[in-house]
Amino acid sequence: MNFHRMSKRKYKYHTVNLPESLAKKIEEVIESGKHGYTSIPDFVKASVRRYLRELGYLI
Repeated sequence: MNFHRMSKRKYKYHTVNLPESLAKKIEEVIESGKHGYTSIPDFVKASVRRYLRELGYLI
């Protein structure tokens, strides 16, 4: 068994800085409970996926 291969992460993560005002708006969305988001990273990933789909980079 190749343990080195198993220890590699499936994803490489990046840190993104958001203006505080934008983060607060996202927190409002999360706290409303209306859209199913549980965290800022959850919201941002979904938003980026949606935009990439809109641009034609994702199906």
